[in-house]
This record gives sequence, C-alpha cells and structure tokens, in this order.
Amino acid sequence: MPNGRAAALERLIRDCADREGPNQDPDDLPIVVVWGARGSENSELLRHLRSVDRWPGPRAFLDGEQLPARLRPHQVASRLAFQLGYEAEGFGRARFPRFFLGLAAVREPLNPDAGAGAREARRDLLNQRLRNRSEGRTWLRDSAAAIAGLAGLDGAVTSAVGLAVDGLVEITRTLRLLRGPAMTWYRDILDVHFQDPVDGVVELSVQEFLGNHNSVDEVLCRAFVADLRHEFDASHGWNARETSAVALLDNVGRPAASRFLAMLAELEDNSGPLLVVAASHLRFPPAAAEDPASWQPDALSEVSISRWAAQRAARGGSRYYPVWVDPVDEVPATAEPDRQEVETILRGLEPGETRRAAVSLAHRLTAGHPAGLEMVIETLRRGGGLSSAVAEPQGFDLRGTLDLEHLDDTVFDLVLGPWTEDMRGGLALMAIAVDLSDHRIAPILGREPTLVAELITDFRARDLWVTHRVVGGAMDPPRLHPFARRAIAHRLGRPGGIAALDLRWDQAHEVLRNAAAENGDDLALLYHELALGRFSEVAQRLSDMFDSMGPERWYELLLQVTAAPLARPYDWHDAGTHLDKLSEGPAPEPKVTRKLLAALLLHSDPLGDPHHDMCGIVAAELGELRRHGGQREPFLVAQGQRFRQCWSRWHAGLGAS
Repeated sequence: MPNGRAAALERLIRDCADREGPNQDPDDLPIVVVWGARGSENSELLRHLRSVDRWPGPRAFLDGEQLPARLRPHQVASRLAFQLGYEAEGFGRARFPRFFLGLAAVREPLNPDAGAGAREARRDLLNQRLRNRSEGRTWLRDSAAAIAGLAGLDGAVTSAVGLAVDGLVEITRTLRLLRGPAMTWYRDILDVHFQDPVDGVVELSVQEFLGNHNSVDEVLCRAFVADLRHEFDASHGWNARETSAVALLDNVGRPAASRFLAMLAELEDNSGPLLVVAASHLRFPPAAAEDPASWQPDALSEVSISRWAAQRAARGGSRYYPVWVDPVDEVPATAEPDRQEVETILRGLEPGETRRAAVSLAHRLTAGHPAGLEMVIETLRRGGGLSSAVAEPQGFDLRGTLDLEHLDDTVFDLVLGPWTEDMRGGLALMAIAVDLSDHRIAPILGREPTLVAELITDFRARDLWVTHRVVGGAMDPPRLHPFARRAIAHRLGRPGGIAALDLRWDQAHEVLRNAAAENGDDLALLYHELALGRFSEVAQRLSDMFDSMGPERWYELLLQVTAAPLARPYDWHDAGTHLDKLSEGPAPEPKVTRKLLAALLLHSDPLGDPHHDMCGIVAAELGELRRHGGQREPFLVAQGQRFRQCWSRWHAGLGAS
C-alpha cells in the first residue's frame, strides 16, 4: 500500500478527531466514506487506521460483509460498543450505561395487553433489579451475557459495553450508573416526556413488542452516542479526552452496516464524538448515486475538513464526505513513457526489472487500479516481461498480457463481484459499448428479464466500477472503468467468445451496431462497425463528414470512433503486421484512409501498440489528410505534431529501457 495514501487519510482522520482543533465543533464530525472499486485499497486503508500505534482514544472495526444482513442498527451499535469499551491507552474505558439499559429493555419486549397493570408490574420489576441486591446482581450478569451474545461474543463475560459486571465493587458501581444518569436520560424519548424515566424504559419494551423497530433503533442509537459524549464531556483539564472515538466500517454498502450508518447520520444532534470512517465499493450514501454531479468525491491528496464543510450545502447539509482512494482517469494514448506514475512503480520493483515499456503498459492498461496493476505486474514478472535482460519479441510479447493465466477471466470475476451471475452477459455488452448513457444501454437492458435489467441499472448507478465524472462543469456519460472494459472485451474476443453466455465478438457488436443504426447514433454506429473490422465503410463515412463538420468536432468524432475495442491483438506478430492486415482493402481510398483508422485503433489500445510504433504513422496520415483540409489545415498540422512528439518520446531510448 502506498505510504502517501495511508498518510493522507491518517492526516485527515487525526484532524477530524482532534477535539481541540481551531474553529471546529468537536461533535460536528464528517462521516468519511473512502470510495474504491473492488480491488482498490480502501479496505487496506481502514486496516491501516486500525493498526496505528498509540491512538489516544477508543477504536472499533467492523466489516459489513461479516455482519448478518438482518442485523438491526442497534445490534450493529452493540458490536461497536463492546470494542469501544475496551481499555484504550491514554483514554481509559468508554462506558455505555444508557445503551445497556435500553438493550436490556428491548431484550424483554412487553405486551401492553398481557393483563391489567402490565406496565406497572414491569416498572416495579425494573426498579427491583436495579437495587444492589442478589437479584439485581444476577439480572446484571444475565443481561450482560445476553447482550454479549447479541454482539456475537462467546465465553465468560466480565464486562459488557464498557460496564464491569464481575466483582462486588464493580457491580455496585455499574448498578449505580444504571439507576442514575442512565435512567434519567430516558425521561425524554419517543417524542414523549415521562415524569418517571422508568416509564420511558418500559415504553421502549412495549414499542419493541409492537414491532416499531425503527423508533426503537433510533432511541438506542441516540443512547449509544449520548453515552460516548458523556465520557468526553465528563473529562476536564489535564485529564481532558482530546481525541474523538473512531469507528471503522468496511464494506459499508452491505445491508446491516448501511442501515446503521444511515440512522447515525440522521441523528439531530450529530454523532460526535464518534468519528466514522467507512469504506465502500458502492456509491455511498445512496444520495450519491441519485445525484452524482453533487457528490463528486475528493481525491485523498485534496481532503480536508474545510473542503468537507464547503461541500455540505450542495449536499443538503449531509455529514457524509466521500473521498477517492484511486481516482479513475483514463491514461491518454500519448502519455509520456517516463511519467511520474511509471517512475514510482519502477522504483518499487525488484532489481533488474527496468523495462519501462512494460510498466507503462501495465499502468495504462489498468488506469492505475491497485489490484489490477498488481495482477498485471505479477503476470509480466512471471513471463519475464519486466526484465531488461529478456529480449523482445522472441522472449516476451507485451501484446499477449491478458492471455497469460486467463487474467481477463480474473478481472471479469472481480468486476462482477457480489452481483448475480445473471448479469454477466449484460456486463460483457456494457464493456464494449461506447458509454452507458440511457440510449446506449437500452439495447442491453432490452435483452434481459426485468429483474436482471433492474440490477444492471442499479450496478450502473451505484457500483464504483462505473465512473460518473464531471468534465468542464457537465456530467460525462457513465462508463465502465477502463481496465474492466479492456479485460472483459478481451475475454469476449477470444475464439468462440464466451461460450457459457453463447456470446461472441461479432454477435455482440452487431446487437449494439443495429440499435445505433435504428436510433440514428452515428458515433456508436461507426464505433461498432470499426470493432467489426469494416474499415472501408467507416473510412468512407468519416470522409463524407470531413467537409461538413468543423475540424474540432470532426476530429473529436474520429478519436471517439477509433477508441473502439480491439479484438485479439496477440494474434499478430507485432503492431506493424496487424496494421497491414487491418488496413487491407480496395483502391482508391477516400480522404480518410483505412491506414489512419487502423493506426489510431491500435494506438488507442495499450495492447495494440505497446511500443508506440503507430504514433509516427498517425502523424504521417494526418499530414496527408491536411492537404484536403483547406482552412482545417493548421488544426490538423497541430494534431499530427502531437503524435510525432509522442513517437519521438517513445523512440528516444525511454520506451525500450
């Protein structure tokens, strides 16, 4: 895990948790949600925070994937309370008497119609239990054991949610806490003022019996936070507790963790001094999927309390603060071979692994996705592709990277993750689509049963393998992550396609090509035509458009069309041979040549042109095209120069080193 990311997140958490920080309400804390697609480092970052030495306050950690889906918010809180109640260096032990009292009440639901005086009988019983007598001590131990069981703990119980329940002196103190501050807190709950707070506790048991679980959970979560807040408010001077408690919630998009955090976020008086740091592979909170423009996350390099505060108004005052662990940015085809990211990766490799072209390919192929980058680097390492001592092409051909060890299958499974296998066919089509805007995903949804179509739509909105970016102040269409697109398209392009889905390359592209033709979607039509190898038809159509469109708009269309997926680059000995095959066709050629389209198509795919041999050909072809450009000539000259510079950078000793 890069030290920079861990350090950036730790710095943010320390700033947020510092209760003595300037101009900061110590109880008005963000709920930090670390976003990352499956295989990113957000879970590892949470574990780093969990392991930081000498943290001066309580910490707790839960993994949403390990929580039973039906667990209620107060049951999640109980698991946190047990951890927060352990002894913490420089802090002591956090105690949760209000929460304990509420849990004990809910453990024994009360039927208000069980008989005359049911409430009064329960009130008398509760008062009797809270006395420091044998019956009360037995009730305390039994309740503690039951609450520990609720939290998934086994074995003998000497304390529960920070309260000692073993030893006469300790039990005496605990019962005094329960009779005093804990009981008094229940005077005002459920939007009712109770003259006797014992009646409030009894009413909580009644509401649990009546099935008003949301109200009960809300009361218990408030009690959980109130207890923690009291622990901080009761410390002063030299003994003041200056660092908020931290709850780390991994996979917070899972049902139980999601419900708990949603309830915590809605508490009217906030949840400080509990600082929640969550990790999610989904857009969380749900509002982020509904309005992605307002919920663009900060990169870890930019995060701060002030940025969170400035963004809250646009998010309806929400306390959630989404941050990216691995912002998704397509690496441009003309990116420098010695760019900073590549040099950083090279410094972390083993001695002798200095082949910059291979590392640059790995970074561009994966768009820097952490697990993807690690998988590709390891695959290259085993094949000798990182060592400068191995000659190419005899020793290792970078173009076959995704073929090795069925890496494309591994990535496909990672992208699908916990979603149903029934979505796999739709996901394959999503990988080869221009983008996932409504009109381009419609033919994919139209092939699926209603339930699967709904799941695909949900995946598009929520899963972080789908990007929703704001570019130039406007929302870009959603797209599948570049690494997911390339790996899944490569899997589809294998001989026979994906047999289990009865889906082949040509068949899949024809489905989307025909839908584009029906909808008058020229970009998608040409994109899929090119993926199907119909270079002459696409060249003629783009030539016809050349004179009727402005140069910038036409050139943008050209680049979008030639970003089409490339089938089976490994079938060809090198990019030059592949170029010759793709650009075959009858003479004469139109203004826009097949060779230009083929060179751009290869150059746009990291596996198609790993050594950037096509840059010079693109520059030359644009040089020929400019002769037909008239007033477009200066613009085309400038674009050709960009590709010529790319060729020079890659053939000046950097790309082959």
